[in-house]
Amino acid sequence: MLDKELERLAGSDRYPFHMPGHKRRDIPFDNPYHIDITEIPGFDNLHQPQGLILEAMERLQKVYGAQKSYLLVNGTTGGNLAAVFAATDQKGPIIMGRNCHKSIYHAVELRESSVCYTFPETDDAGIVRGTPLAEYERAMRECPKAQAIVVTSPTYEGVIEPLDEIVALAHSRGIPVIVDAAHGAHLGFHPYFPKSPLESGADIVVMSLHKTLPALTQTSVLHINQGSLIAPKKIEKYLGIFQTSSPSYVLMASICQCIRFLEEAPEQFASYASLLQDFYQKSGQLSHLKVSLPQPMQDPSKIVIHGGATGLCGHEIAEILGQEYAIDLEMSSFSYALAMSSVMDTAEGLTRLYQALWEMDHRFGGPEVIDAKQGQIQADGGFAEGDRNLYGGGEKVMELYEAAAKETETVVYAQAVGRVAAEAVAIYPPGVPLLVPGEKIEARQLVWLQQAQQQGLTITGLVKDGEENAPALSVVI
Repeated sequence: MLDKELERLAGSDRYPFHMPGHKRRDIPFDNPYHIDITEIPGFDNLHQPQGLILEAMERLQKVYGAQKSYLLVNGTTGGNLAAVFAATDQKGPIIMGRNCHKSIYHAVELRESSVCYTFPETDDAGIVRGTPLAEYERAMRECPKAQAIVVTSPTYEGVIEPLDEIVALAHSRGIPVIVDAAHGAHLGFHPYFPKSPLESGADIVVMSLHKTLPALTQTSVLHINQGSLIAPKKIEKYLGIFQTSSPSYVLMASICQCIRFLEEAPEQFASYASLLQDFYQKSGQLSHLKVSLPQPMQDPSKIVIHGGATGLCGHEIAEILGQEYAIDLEMSSFSYALAMSSVMDTAEGLTRLYQALWEMDHRFGGPEVIDAKQGQIQADGGFAEGDRNLYGGGEKVMELYEAAAKETETVVYAQAVGRVAAEAVAIYPPGVPLLVPGEKIEARQLVWLQQAQQQGLTITGLVKDGEENAPALSVVI
């Protein structure tokens, strides 16, 4: 069973370039059974903190410079749900990025929000490269009564949105900004990394400690910023609704340990930055595989590996690294794979990744290999110019909650073009919906889905056609 397989994994030499950020290092921590308790006297209550948990919150807010910070044991998903509900009324209008995580889509569906999307720019690999400020200006004109704006920054691949400008624009209209910074809990602790969304003035920032810091899976935090337009009482109300009534003291202990790490070990971020700089310097010498070098609006902790002239797709890169080098990556997409690093990575681990890439670069980059693969590069993941906006979306016909209430039927791909999606369909990770309920399905989206299936990527939201048992979609009748 699962427990035995996990024990075998722990005893193997496999290296994790994936979350959680503790990287399975031997961090001193008590036996979880010894500290797994309920709200007994002297150990406080997450939903009414007055003692030890309140102390942890106060130290957390000091570390991040927030007005108030909250411990989350339901992951960033619970924080995102609480933030959207605290910022909006039932059926209230909201502006959100089309590349938001599915938890934001779930929040606006439950809130029955009227949604206006901002559309990010996407590069040839299908990676979001940020959203122009003009998109937010357009959305605010089209949705002048918006009660909140939701921005994802950094993205799964580490791209940072222009938050200074977005927040200034939104606040000039009295609109609060919620930032899903699930991948940004490490930001702001060293100048090599971009600044924290809190420094840009975002009202609510939700972070997953477990993604990029030494903390157990499901541990996250929600920050209310100084001068936030959203009142703490509203946040607290919805955290009480969306978080379990039996919070794990094991997870809260892990958060406390992570807070202590942030307080006591800033020099580890300097060492981490040095390791990454060395890795990127060496990776720049690869001839055929391509490792994206850090850009000004890019978090360097996310190592994006492109097939480049090898013609390898993202799934093939991840598969080779996993099967032949015992290196497990976080995700793979059409023409790239993602290695997630953290402050807990070792020099040995990053050297091991570089050595594997160097060998693959030589193995798959010879002239005869390139000639054989050249005609496949576009088919293996690249997007045609002008047709690469993976999260552009189809025409919006109805709101998410309206689509959820409609009668549905199952159709195969060939019958789906022009129909209205009834279920969200996403390549996972990153879990950003490719098809959104209430939008018309376009032929280009089906091409991407078929391509993702051919490459072995994980897709959520598909159903099976009853007669042919083929991949199909749920659509509104």
